[in-house]
Amino acid sequence: MTITRRLGFAAAALAGLTAFAGLPYRHTKGRLDIARTIGAINDGSDHVPAPRLAAWIRDRKPGLRVIDVRLAKDFAAYAIPTAENIPLERLVETTFAPHETLVLYSDGGAHAAQAWILLQALGVHNAVFIPGGLADWDEEVLSPMLSPDADDAQKAAFRATSELSRYFGGQPLIGDSNAPVRTRSRRRGC
Repeated sequence: MTITRRLGFAAAALAGLTAFAGLPYRHTKGRLDIARTIGAINDGSDHVPAPRLAAWIRDRKPGLRVIDVRLAKDFAAYAIPTAENIPLERLVETTFAPHETLVLYSDGGAHAAQAWILLQALGVHNAVFIPGGLADWDEEVLSPMLSPDADDAQKAAFRATSELSRYFGGQPLIGDSNAPVRTRSRRRGC
């Protein structure tokens, strides 16, 4: 038997063993539950609005982990308070406890949504994401705006959002879309 043939048999044997070894990740599932995933997408339980996350942070929700999936340099420049940086490539190596509530975000939300799907495939179902990412945080938490023709329910909601905004160093705005909007010039926090 030639060396090439021996190496071929060895490679085939190792490939066969990988079926029994499982995934190289700490998560053991590795299969996407399509029905569960579609259900979460359809009923909206796959995401959380930025103001609700702000309230969870302010109220120190037990088990909350806010995860920024962007690159470290982007995280260092600007991040949501209490967030930890776990870029996509490290996400699959990270262990998450079942009692934790994971909130993922990225710049615009697309990478966070992809990270959510990845976690679903790995069997991590205690995760949600901010649909618009940091743009939602900036607009809905740091610079919420009340329309001049808002009804009473919208005014009441704005009062609650304004309180959250000020807690995080934001600036609620009333009716003037030309008012200056805060930029990402510094890290904000409580």
